[in-house]
Amino acid sequence: MFSSNRRSDRQDYEPLSTPATNGATVIARGVKVEGDFVSQGDVIIEGEVNGHVTTSGLLTIGTDAKLKAEISVNDAVIAGLVEGMVTVKKRLELKATAKILGDVTCETAAIEAGAILHGKCSIGQGKLDKESSKDQIAEKPFGEKLPAEKPGV
Repeated sequence: MFSSNRRSDRQDYEPLSTPATNGATVIARGVKVEGDFVSQGDVIIEGEVNGHVTTSGLLTIGTDAKLKAEISVNDAVIAGLVEGMVTVKKRLELKATAKILGDVTCETAAIEAGAILHGKCSIGQGKLDKESSKDQIAEKPFGEKLPAEKPGV
């Protein structure tokens, strides 16, 4: 009557991770983290974080995520709200739904139309020599016309 066809060693077990989250730490929607969050791998945030977020991997911030945090990561894709300084060693991608209230520093950036950034933005690690820059600007008066293009070039 209560017999079971249950197998003791389930071979059809599937891990919960998907290719998009494989190996990543996930802070799910409805979860709130306060304090310093440090990871060596990829991190996906769909919930709320107050504090500091540091990872040597990719940080993905979902559309409903809310962070009041200082962020220091290798790469980032941001689609939600971030209040605080954002430092990205390599590539920053801001989706159309992204809203950043704070300064941003990164090597390269891709910003979709509609993204909001209120703060200073520094892209690239190239250093400007202030004196040589001043000299180059002084050599060319404002409004000087560029050389005319040659036809067929």
